[in-house]
Amino acid sequence: MIRIVKKQEFCMFEDKMSTDEFSLSDEIIMETFHQFIDDYEDDEIDVYGYFDKTGDLVGLIRFSEETGHLLFESINNLANSFFTLIGVLFVQPNYRKKGIGKELVEFAISKATTKEIVADPIDIEASNFFNSIGFSLCKNIVDCDDHWLIRKR
Repeated sequence: MIRIVKKQEFCMFEDKMSTDEFSLSDEIIMETFHQFIDDYEDDEIDVYGYFDKTGDLVGLIRFSEETGHLLFESINNLANSFFTLIGVLFVQPNYRKKGIGKELVEFAISKATTKEIVADPIDIEASNFFNSIGFSLCKNIVDCDDHWLIRKR
């Protein structure tokens, strides 16, 4: 089941995850979520979670609709565009390769009202994952270190 994560649920998830060993990429992603969630005073946060059959939170995704000028000022064809940005995606290591990440991304795409979905993978594993579910390199984004990926609806 995918639904909005409450701040308390994320804090419990974060506490549980602090005992596991993560790769550097995983630690960066968790820190990104932590900083984002700290900004919320409400219990409801703008992060969706994947909950397994026992109700445990095992994956997270944050996505937002953005205008191109915020990220791509120097790229004419994206500077004036409106797209959905998958800012952060995280699945617990022992739940990976079970379709959860794909389900979270498909959920984000189903909620998007934009034609283009953009992802910024943090490492080669994430890049390969996004490629496997239909994202491709934004060949026209030369100022972004060749790692932005896009998928059209």
